[in-house]
Amino acid sequence: MEFYCEYYRSSVAYKAAISMPIILQNGRRVFGPRKIANAAIPTHRCELYVARIPSQLDELGFLVWLHRIGQVYEFRLMMNSCISSRGYAYIRFTKEREALAGLEMLKHLFINGERLQVSPSEGKNRLFLSCIPRHIPISLLEESLKLYFPKMHRFAAYRPMKEEMQGIGQEKFLNRGFAFVEFADHEDALEAKKRFTPCRVRMWGADLKVQWAKPKEEKSRGPMAYRDFSTNNNVKDDCSRLRLYCLANNWSIPVILYGRSFRSRNLQYGGILIKNIFSGLHSIIIVEINVTSMSDIHLLLCELAVQMIERHSAIPPYSYIIRACSNTKAELVHLLEQNDDLYRANLEAKFFSFTAIRELLVALQLIAAHNSKIVLNMYKRAFLTHNPVATFCLDSNHPLGQFYAILPKFRNNSKLNNDFNDMEINLLLKVKEDVNTTDSVIEIKTINEICVKRAIFKAENLFLKSQKIPKIKYLRYVDIEALISKECYDTQQYINSNPVWIAGQTYQDAIYN
Repeated sequence: MEFYCEYYRSSVAYKAAISMPIILQNGRRVFGPRKIANAAIPTHRCELYVARIPSQLDELGFLVWLHRIGQVYEFRLMMNSCISSRGYAYIRFTKEREALAGLEMLKHLFINGERLQVSPSEGKNRLFLSCIPRHIPISLLEESLKLYFPKMHRFAAYRPMKEEMQGIGQEKFLNRGFAFVEFADHEDALEAKKRFTPCRVRMWGADLKVQWAKPKEEKSRGPMAYRDFSTNNNVKDDCSRLRLYCLANNWSIPVILYGRSFRSRNLQYGGILIKNIFSGLHSIIIVEINVTSMSDIHLLLCELAVQMIERHSAIPPYSYIIRACSNTKAELVHLLEQNDDLYRANLEAKFFSFTAIRELLVALQLIAAHNSKIVLNMYKRAFLTHNPVATFCLDSNHPLGQFYAILPKFRNNSKLNNDFNDMEINLLLKVKEDVNTTDSVIEIKTINEICVKRAIFKAENLFLKSQKIPKIKYLRYVDIEALISKECYDTQQYINSNPVWIAGQTYQDAIYN
């Protein structure tokens, strides 16, 4: 988040972040609470617990990031000293749906190479009252407890079970002898508990015992029902996970580029570009795919990108040349430092078409050298055509600067939760058989100023899971033949003409659709 504040200095999120009052109290730094006219105090259901926070946190940058998700009511960061955090904090949004969105986004955020740990807050905000006389009606019990607990937010008591009312003298039971009193936050609950020492309340001639209630399990599927978005089983596929990583970390929209296909050899070439717009760092993943046992090569490319991101907990510092041998295994053949030592890697003999790999590398470097917003606008404008296949030219002077545009949702991917911005850029490289890419690579090398550090690289096996998803829709080739015939499109996305307009913004301009 080093450049976050500067980039968003004129945004509403930045202005909201800098307007939050700051207090240092009892070993914690508190931003807020924000006072909103005629608005109720957000409940604990709007609060998240975040751990594994780096000791040196750019607090303002983090607050700006949070305000892009929703309005933050309060941010409590636990401190060891005035300059060092204890590694955990509590974040309270003004609305439950914003807290749910924050829960999912924080699961995919990296700070200083560390992945945060986040869950709904389980702060002690409920009291358990026992030893209640069982002849007291629940309505009277609630009204009486309001006098003792004026900040009571919710109340829960239960009628006796049928089995309990069958004994002699038990037919007059009106409650189960206990109740729960819930407060808006831990501070209100603690204040109420401290009023009664030694944890007893005298009511109806009995001493009611006051204790902390044990955390209850969220069994409902309401707005804040807990879901763990960090596992493969909950996020629908690796395509969704890749978009969430890029969205949460403010990277540019991932660009998936398909290259040459050799149907007689059951081979398809493709690549992905992941780019950090702040630092300019980018990573390119190029894959030679044996499609014989593959189900969906689009999902395969996304899975490999996710694996590399999770390996480094950031944008990978390298680019990768990978061979996907089967639906369960791929081979990491070589890694490149900023893509500029390809010709010294001696990879020609390891691939069927080294030309296809060179073309993808050069084309993705060219895209990385352009402004992400310009690339997106050109991609969207490409569909304003009556031609059967949309095209656009990124650089007319470059032999690999022309592309076929593929619809963002051509695989009919599921929408992201919480209506997050799920824009994609899918392209097919427009190549000619006589293109010489040698000079092009040398030209692109001047873009990268990082020195080459030669190292002996040992090939590594990667294990794949995405191709075993049940009911997967088959996609094995993306080439001009497949585009014209719509073979590569999902049936739900099959249209006879290009759409009038493609809606979508960069991840920096909008988190939500």
